[in-house]
Amino acid sequence: MPHTRAMRHTDTGVNMTLNKTEQNFGVIISFGAILLLSVVFTTVYLGDEILLLPALGTVIIGTACFCFFVLRKYRKENKVVEIDYLNIGTQRYILGLFMIFYGIPKLGGTFFDYQLFALDSKLMDVSEFELAWYFFGKNRYQELFVGFMEFIPGILLLSRRTYYIAAIILLPVTAQVFILNLFFKIGGLTLPAATILLACNCYIIYSQKEKIIQFFKSLHFSPNITLTGKTVAFIKICRWTVMVLAVLLLYMNFKPLFLKSTYKVKYEKLIGIYTLEKMTKNNNTYLPTNDNFFYKDLYIEKQSRWNILRRYNKKTDAFIMDINTKNDSIHIYINKGGIGDAKDIIDSLTVLKGTYKLTGNDLTIKGIQLNDALELKYKKQDRIKPKEWFW
Repeated sequence: MPHTRAMRHTDTGVNMTLNKTEQNFGVIISFGAILLLSVVFTTVYLGDEILLLPALGTVIIGTACFCFFVLRKYRKENKVVEIDYLNIGTQRYILGLFMIFYGIPKLGGTFFDYQLFALDSKLMDVSEFELAWYFFGKNRYQELFVGFMEFIPGILLLSRRTYYIAAIILLPVTAQVFILNLFFKIGGLTLPAATILLACNCYIIYSQKEKIIQFFKSLHFSPNITLTGKTVAFIKICRWTVMVLAVLLLYMNFKPLFLKSTYKVKYEKLIGIYTLEKMTKNNNTYLPTNDNFFYKDLYIEKQSRWNILRRYNKKTDAFIMDINTKNDSIHIYINKGGIGDAKDIIDSLTVLKGTYKLTGNDLTIKGIQLNDALELKYKKQDRIKPKEWFW
């Protein structure tokens, strides 16, 4: 007798099962989980590379056939509850096993082992994987916390009484692992593994969607209180004020993305690293050596409060750059207050005032600094490009 949704009465009440499509999707996730576990054990314990590919092929075909025939058998017998039971059981046990596997080395402080070579490399030469591993392994307490957040729910997943609360606790953990693998190019089997484990976690939570919906429907957020007309009016004013402020915040943050000002467009073209290649001082070619007044490198950042320059005596300073879009004038001020949100302390004596011209990667500044007429020709460096975010 076909059912798209079935109910079975038990001692604890009514047990709702998922529909046929949802169960099929669950079988696919269970297949991925079983396959992941099998592949891990096969690659770890089978050292012969000649036998590895045939073994992996056998594992994939065997796992697919096993899942298909079990699903077909229970469908014919109309055992829809048993299909849910096997799906959830398979996924929670495998998810729990992997969480224990990942959590134990973090508790021992041996998971985020970064390379000594990476520590001795320039930041721009370090891979995204090495950056991620260094960041997550730098603080021992953070690694320990992550280990607990994986190990303890992993244990709780093995018990039918506690598996659901464990899945809820694990959801941000598995989601964060998936995002880390997706955006930081960890490589190997880790991205497929993170995807499968996140899918298991989500399906376990989704399996009780009826109870979740009933729970949220049972919540009542409006207290039974009586307020005066003036109080109600005041509350409405406050509520709409907050909403208007939220809209303004959204507008202010998204406006630059779609409606860029002329200043913003011109400033964005200047973003980059520039190195001085030629300098003319009072109409004579000048070669600065250890001169502390002239700027060898300019680091023009996306956030202008973080601009840094390097002098010819190898010392660095924060600087503020003002440009005028009408006449392409430029002022470069040394900010002794430093970068960031600290109070600005402007050195007005050493300010470089003039005009600029950007042609391709060539930046030319003509101006006055310390009563000297300067013509500075900078070249933009291509070794570092401004960060382009995925979203």
